[in-house]
Amino acid sequence: MAWYDENWNSRVFPFLKRPTLTLETSLSTGKYPWADDDAIDILDDYFMRFSVKRQNFTFHRYWPNEETFIPINFLRSKENKWQWVEPKPLTLNMLVESAKAGRWLYD
Repeated sequence: MAWYDENWNSRVFPFLKRPTLTLETSLSTGKYPWADDDAIDILDDYFMRFSVKRQNFTFHRYWPNEETFIPINFLRSKENKWQWVEPKPLTLNMLVESAKAGRWLYD
């Protein structure tokens, strides 16, 4: 928790307070989700710093829509149109428990 709060929990805008963290805070859904580019950097730091084996971690489970490019979606047939996929919540508790175990526990 301290690692995330000190390194990654910053203000959304300079005049707003930093988000309050709990173990249930989701980093992929909710009020302050990470963008996928930020998530990659943060998770790389997390897995390296805490020596967590990422072999079962599936990034697209938590950020399924970020790499989708759909400028001509309106031209596609109804069956082939891109549709929003609800991301799974990735919580601080998941990071804490996986760090304790030394491996990703949730995929």
